[in-house]
Amino acid sequence: MARRIPHRILCSLTAAGLTLVAAPPAAQAVDTVDAQVPNGTFARPVAPDNGTAAGHTDWSPDNTGVVFGKSLAQHPLGYQAAALNWNGAALTLRTRLWGVKAGSHVTLTWDDSPGVDRRCKPEQLKDGQTYNVSLITAGPAPDPQVTTGGTDTVGVANWTTGRTFEFTATEDNPMVSFDSAEQRDSLSCGPLITNVGARQTPAPVDQKVRKEQLPGPKAYRGNDPLEPGVAVDDCEGSAGNCVFTVDDRYSYRYYGRTRIVGEVYLNCTRNAVVDDRRMENTEPPYDNLSQYYALKGAPLTPSRSDLSQSRPNLAGQVAAGFSVAGGNSAAVSTSNPLTWSRTTTKQLGPTIQPGEMSWIEVQPARERVVGSFTNARNKYRLDATFDLPSSSLPDRYYQRTGPLTEAELQRCGSARPTAGTPDNGAGPDQRLITLDAPPAGVPSRATLLSP
Repeated sequence: MARRIPHRILCSLTAAGLTLVAAPPAAQAVDTVDAQVPNGTFARPVAPDNGTAAGHTDWSPDNTGVVFGKSLAQHPLGYQAAALNWNGAALTLRTRLWGVKAGSHVTLTWDDSPGVDRRCKPEQLKDGQTYNVSLITAGPAPDPQVTTGGTDTVGVANWTTGRTFEFTATEDNPMVSFDSAEQRDSLSCGPLITNVGARQTPAPVDQKVRKEQLPGPKAYRGNDPLEPGVAVDDCEGSAGNCVFTVDDRYSYRYYGRTRIVGEVYLNCTRNAVVDDRRMENTEPPYDNLSQYYALKGAPLTPSRSDLSQSRPNLAGQVAAGFSVAGGNSAAVSTSNPLTWSRTTTKQLGPTIQPGEMSWIEVQPARERVVGSFTNARNKYRLDATFDLPSSSLPDRYYQRTGPLTEAELQRCGSARPTAGTPDNGAGPDQRLITLDAPPAGVPSRATLLSP
């Protein structure tokens, strides 16, 4: 994947290159929230105060380079720092901003300093050191170059705090990259970065996404994409393998489209009729994991759509996370449990007036649940979406009525099939509504409303 220059870079031009500056107060919108940057202060692995430790936990690659201990890094807040050059090589450090959705506006922040390694040479430090910061996305584009502050003394840091750049995420969980541009004599002398954070203005929730065609699941191992089925199998392996966390920003309750349930009743009599009926309505579950397997041609068994049957451990993890998100931190008995499917039975007695037809419609209450499974043991993450019957909203039922159509009136006035059948249309003068005779040679026709 190519690097892409951020949509808005807050910078000023200096003789040494582009130096990023802090964003003005107007850039901090009132609806912005923190975005998750794992190990942004490079606190792991823990290095000796005046020494280094190999690797960068939660960053990629995590097995190259070092972090500098607190005293050696000399950050004003006492943070450890990552070096962008080490052991004779210029390094790249990348991380994903978890929970950021495509279309969200992001402001990335960090601090930098010229290198403090004793192998540095004064001419490498006096004018600062350069590196690139970028959003990883498709399409070629030059990297913006950043220059640290300078220093006249080898081994003494000069921290610049509050570097920022802004961009609009082109994918979920976008990846940002810091790449050393230092290629001078000592390749173990390079800039330091730490205190990496992010704020985002989340993209608006798209409530037009149909439950039958949910966006596909996404899985990762560390920062690298992973086949979703691998993560599903891992979570299903044991009831406690994964923890599901609900993203409240993109989860919501709503009412679905109305649909007819039961029969359509036509009243051909001259009296109001009470239609005593027992109505049964079933609301099924939908989720993008079941849809992912169906699109692969390998639908889940024993139920291709109900994860509580086909993947019970994974379904239990979703239910526990849903309870926690509802304020039940212990995930014990709750008045608002996660419901995978629901069948409702009602005894109804709608009244149908003479010359009218009537039917019952239901508008189901549903819950869109968006969240992530995580397994800290192997650094798996699985983003998934579920659309289920809601336990916190009631379904809506409607009795709908309307006048009979011409064809229905013709049917009501037709001859009785047998002598014992009551005849509401014995003669034109006895009809509920008078009808003109049909054209000669043109038979009347009735169309079924609910075949």
